[in-house]
Amino acid sequence: MSPPLASVPSFDAMARALAAREPAPHSLCLGLEELTLRVRSNSAAVIDDLRGYFAPFLAATGTMDGIADGAAADLDFLLLDGPVAAPPVALVTRPHLPGKRPDKERAADLPGEDGGGRLVRKQATGMLFTFGGGWNIALGPCAQNRNQLVNFLCARYMERRVAQGWVLGHAAGVVIPGVSLPRAVLADEGPLNTTGDRALALCGFAGMGKSTLALHLVVRGCDFLSNDRVLVEPRCACGSIGRPVLHGIPKHPRLNPGTYLSYPELAPLLARALPEASRRAYADLPAAALYAVEDKYDAIIDACFGPPSGGPLRGKPASAPNGRPSGNAPGNLPSGPSCDFSGCGGASGLAERPISGARSGGTSRFRLAAPLAGLVVLNWRHGGGAMQARRVELAERPDLLEALRKPPGAFYLPGALKTARLTAAQCLEALCGVPVLELAGGSDFAAGAMACLNFLDD
Repeated sequence: MSPPLASVPSFDAMARALAAREPAPHSLCLGLEELTLRVRSNSAAVIDDLRGYFAPFLAATGTMDGIADGAAADLDFLLLDGPVAAPPVALVTRPHLPGKRPDKERAADLPGEDGGGRLVRKQATGMLFTFGGGWNIALGPCAQNRNQLVNFLCARYMERRVAQGWVLGHAAGVVIPGVSLPRAVLADEGPLNTTGDRALALCGFAGMGKSTLALHLVVRGCDFLSNDRVLVEPRCACGSIGRPVLHGIPKHPRLNPGTYLSYPELAPLLARALPEASRRAYADLPAAALYAVEDKYDAIIDACFGPPSGGPLRGKPASAPNGRPSGNAPGNLPSGPSCDFSGCGGASGLAERPISGARSGGTSRFRLAAPLAGLVVLNWRHGGGAMQARRVELAERPDLLEALRKPPGAFYLPGALKTARLTAAQCLEALCGVPVLELAGGSDFAAGAMACLNFLDD
């Protein structure tokens, strides 16, 4: 371990001292909707690795990696690859959520300009993250910890959005691309969604399989929007009616071998993400043993599922000979909830900003935004009998609402949370008018995927 930094009087001085450690000549720029993120590093290998990971979101080539001369990025990141560094100040263990590992991370807040900043150290890897006042610095063995770098970039991006009044949710997301909608619906949405794209949020408590269900929908022609975190942008400002917008983050699914190899519809596609040696090692394991393996790999969406076809939703997996997969189709679902928009409050200006995360003829199956057409709550369990799909009113089921709500973590600073929508009431308000489907009974991903598609077809 390298010696600790010299004592510094403030967060800003400490951040400047960290940034001055090494030159960072290697860079890339990401375009996440209307925001630009510039990432610099002292390591070409780190930038090359992230360039491949974030390929669908690389900004157009140009000066300064896609940022015009003289223009500033919306978020700047500095990733300094090197040995584990001792933190420059004493850190304290952060409280952990139930079921999470104790002492996962330690942190300290320091005063300074623009509210100061925070240091967070990941105990398992020794990675040190410093952020606040425009600084976003990662220090330590970056090349060996891509997942923590991705999480850092995504968390700081999400903090920016939460500060805008978007609601943070614990959910996966998919988009049904280019489906024709009735003229009246398109008229209600105005210029926001002329192609008829519709997003579906999939939430559930830990272990319910929201990521697995999302991938079963991707096999059936949906585009991928998010794996584990979503942001809901309210669309019901006073005097204006429209759908909320579901936004994702640029993080690919990160799965254990049990998910990669256990589902016949997914295995031929997801197996591409596993090294050959791992495929051989896990191929003959009994199902129970395979599910117990903790050895996560990134499933890069376009590498596993291929580019978009350019056509409408394909309502069947690649292996299915006809239509949607066979299974116990849910019965006719009752009509969705109504909403009185007269009392909805919206952040100023949200209703006027166009959606910029649509595919629009692009070459990736990974999307970042689409109008939110429905919320699916997984409340099933293995061995629970036949799957049951039923419409519910979220305001009457606070137990289900808690499956979606996600408290901000260590990478969100207090200043950004002053304008955040964190309460259950604010979450319900953001979802005003969005129909909700509960999947209960026994877990059945093929039947669940079909229920999701039928839900949006109603």
